[in-house]
Amino acid sequence: MINPGTRRCARAGLILLGAALAASCGASGGGFGTAAVAGTSGPVAFVAQQNGVNHIYLMQVDAAGAGATPVRLTADAEAENYPSWSPDGTRLVYLRDYNGSAIYTINADGSGETRLSPTPGMDASPSWSADGTQIVYARLYEAPAAGMPPMTDIRVMNADGSGDHAILADTVFSVEPRWSVNNQIVFMSLMGGSDLQVYVMNSDGGNLQQLTSSSNNGDPVWSPDGTRISFGSDREGGGKLNIFLMNSDGSGLQQLTQFDVPYEAGDSNWSSNGQKIAFEYDINGMKQSDPSAFAQVWTMNPDGTDETSTGVQCSDVGCAPRWQPD
Repeated sequence: MINPGTRRCARAGLILLGAALAASCGASGGGFGTAAVAGTSGPVAFVAQQNGVNHIYLMQVDAAGAGATPVRLTADAEAENYPSWSPDGTRLVYLRDYNGSAIYTINADGSGETRLSPTPGMDASPSWSADGTQIVYARLYEAPAAGMPPMTDIRVMNADGSGDHAILADTVFSVEPRWSVNNQIVFMSLMGGSDLQVYVMNSDGGNLQQLTSSSNNGDPVWSPDGTRISFGSDREGGGKLNIFLMNSDGSGLQQLTQFDVPYEAGDSNWSSNGQKIAFEYDINGMKQSDPSAFAQVWTMNPDGTDETSTGVQCSDVGCAPRWQPD
């Protein structure tokens, strides 16, 4: 969850610039597993480090929830972050640090890498429309700095990079937009004050509504049917950071994870059939702003039960586990 000025600042604020601050990836060895977690699609894309730089990997998860050895998708030297699958599961859109911070797409087999953003630029946190024809993303006016979150646009472009336009312009740190099957976009923003809150709007920028109001709330993600939103929050106080669930109108709040300091959870993502949630679990209490911290990809049921570690380490500054759609 991005939160400039607090201990979670680095995870997303710096990821948006492609900063490689995570711990070294500990996984090594041979190829994918063959069985997927029951009731889910696969594989899972996520971010891990190689030689101190964030890159995108794919792994399979078996029926017991264990992750097979990751295989790197890309071959770039520059940092890559924030992968998001196309609805048909054939491509990923992501952030790459090359000639600025730019939006790229790539095929699921690692071929066909294409830059969509202008050169140079400072674009970040892309996500696909439900029909796969468009991409929503955030454009930063300047680099994030401690205590000085940048102004941003939330923008939409066609999947080939054409037709780029702002749907929410000139607001304070509005980032991580995600498109629902109901043609709404959820995102997090500092536009309302000093705390991050979750907002929703129509895909044309109309009907803007604030869904959360207490403490810091971020990393909002739609359920596949567009009726619920999972998100991270520090609303418990005491330094706790956990994953919560709410209805699409902000009602029906439910806490999914119950981790206590020094452990924390965030950065959730749903399987395409809605039966599993993948998330980032920070283990050693160094927090997501510490490049020596340790994190893993975990999974759970949508009601918070059956929390299971895949056993695969990921980049603590932006693990971004993402189930591949069917």
